[in-house]
Amino acid sequence: MTYLLICLLGLIFITFLCFCLYIKYIHLKYDHIPGPPRDSFVFGHLTTIQREMSNDRIVHDKFLECAVKKKHYPISPFKPNGHFSLSPQEVLMSPKYPKAPLVYKRLFNLFGQRFLGSGLVTAQNHDEWYKQRRIMDPAFSSLYLRGQMGAFNERAEKLMDKLADMADTNTAANMQHMFDCVTLDVITKVAFGVELDLLKESDSPFPNAIVMCLKGVIHYLRDFTFQLYPKNKKFINEVKKSCQLLRSTGRQWINERKMAVQNGEDVPKDILTQILKTAGKEENIANDDEELMLDNFVTFFIAGQESTANQLAFAVMELGRLPDILTKQEVDDVIGMKQEISFDDLGKMTYLSQVLKETLRLYPTAPGTSRFIPNNIVINGIPIPAGVSFVFNSYVCGRLDKFFEDPLKFDPERFHPDAAKPYYCYYPFSLGPRSCLGQSFAQVSRLLLLDFCLQYILFFNS
Repeated sequence: MTYLLICLLGLIFITFLCFCLYIKYIHLKYDHIPGPPRDSFVFGHLTTIQREMSNDRIVHDKFLECAVKKKHYPISPFKPNGHFSLSPQEVLMSPKYPKAPLVYKRLFNLFGQRFLGSGLVTAQNHDEWYKQRRIMDPAFSSLYLRGQMGAFNERAEKLMDKLADMADTNTAANMQHMFDCVTLDVITKVAFGVELDLLKESDSPFPNAIVMCLKGVIHYLRDFTFQLYPKNKKFINEVKKSCQLLRSTGRQWINERKMAVQNGEDVPKDILTQILKTAGKEENIANDDEELMLDNFVTFFIAGQESTANQLAFAVMELGRLPDILTKQEVDDVIGMKQEISFDDLGKMTYLSQVLKETLRLYPTAPGTSRFIPNNIVINGIPIPAGVSFVFNSYVCGRLDKFFEDPLKFDPERFHPDAAKPYYCYYPFSLGPRSCLGQSFAQVSRLLLLDFCLQYILFFNS
């Protein structure tokens, strides 16, 4: 027994020594890249990130500190697993760098329940992604969205009516909640022809399901051990039920629409119908395509609703702080006495568009994106070895005085048509071939909803 114990201890020691040598090898592999000193020999900068998140601080402010105070341009690594970069044009603009599996592969499932799967956001194989994009593109084109302006206006009018009722009764309005409801109403109506009408205190389970999924993503990505603790079991089950609800509802809506199209019935000319018609023209439809469609259904709900609502809430917050900017909007000049806003009217709202762009600069709804580097590359004279993941942080880029003068000041004039364009340092919808499919949809809904809100605010301030 003593001999076996000595052998076991010796094996453990040799294993530990090999592990330490591997860690040292990783350090030597990346130490030539400028960056902040690591906190731990084994865990690198992971302890810093965990400390920031456990104290409810914004971890991206720590990245910003590294970029500003330490002057780590253009690359600041968080060793040994990934890198934070300020030079996105060399990677994002090329299709040969896939989404980083360290992040996007984990979003396939959420606590064992299929979540975003292999949809447009998470697909890593370029051919699979391109097939989906080809099917989805026509439904999100500007030309097609023109025909949906009636539905956009209808949802915005309901928001105005709700706000007017609350004003009449001197009821405080939680604008974040209001935007959460109306953006989800817009998505379900314009995309799927479904009336939820959440502004009327609907008992729909969708808002809570989306919130639960987003909370689940935070815990799932931050803490690899979260699901091991029995105390978290109830929360995890609620998250899984929320994922199941979104997917089962999507399956029901899609199948009902498929049957209606096949039977020659009149169907809404919405995004879902357009996608089904385009998909029907595709050759070699696989059995898994229904699951892919559900992946994109969930992605559209999660990404479209939360990002739009948050941007609108931040925009209203800044306009409330800065009345001088509020008075510069051109709503009266463009809209006048019109009852509805047309697609062409949105293109004339130059300053309002600047407000939304400035909002995304300071408060990006997605803090960034990441790419896997399969081959050795050189950026700004610094050799980057293959096998790392680059994280492109739009939150940091938008707050650097290297790119934007007085970066913490909310100034829509930065995006004046005659101002210098902030290429490669402003990418709220990502860049290159994997840029956001729904950005036209998002811009229409955000401009329209914010325009109606400004009419409401200006009316009650007058």
